[in-house]
Amino acid sequence: MSKRIRRHVDPSQCRVAITAEDWLQAYRSHGGGEIWLDLGCGKGEFLAGLAALNPAIFFIGVEVRRAIAEKYFHQYKDLPNLLLFHGNVNLSIPSMMDGRKVRRVFIHFPDPYGGKPRYRKRRMVNENLVEGLCTILAPGGTASVKTDDQALFEEMDALLSDRLEPLPIPAAPPGSEPVLTEWEKECLSKSIPVYAREYRLKPSRLLRDIV
Repeated sequence: MSKRIRRHVDPSQCRVAITAEDWLQAYRSHGGGEIWLDLGCGKGEFLAGLAALNPAIFFIGVEVRRAIAEKYFHQYKDLPNLLLFHGNVNLSIPSMMDGRKVRRVFIHFPDPYGGKPRYRKRRMVNENLVEGLCTILAPGGTASVKTDDQALFEEMDALLSDRLEPLPIPAAPPGSEPVLTEWEKECLSKSIPVYAREYRLKPSRLLRDIV
């Protein structure tokens, strides 16, 4: 991965918020259906791979790094069920969904911003984002988290488990999924552990929404 563009970026420097108007027309042209969302989609290759395998599902990816978006997103413009945007996830969730529900959310290998404590506020997964996930997840939908940073995983797991129901860790070995992110491929090639978990709405939340 020596050719990758610099990974770190201060998300507070990106004030671009994705709105429903940015994707609704393409979604309707696709015929509606399930929506899968990738928060921090990187170069977009993971979501593009899923879109190619699942043409009936509509995929939306959001990436905060403009350089990444400008260099790579154009490669996937011919996939009718995929939209990739440059924008700030924390300014876009949940408002960009405009009340529509998401079947799957991916948060894979977000920037850990380790080291200095003052950098922790730059992390994508925070209390506001988790509350946003509770708002946009469909009943039975899942949020998937992966990272190679154990400390970050434990922090995200605590935040997500407080508002969502953690699912049992799958028995399938790492890397067995049909499509992997660039970061996961690198971890597997170097035998670096990947920490992963999925979450869904708690029954109490589902009951409250019904009532």
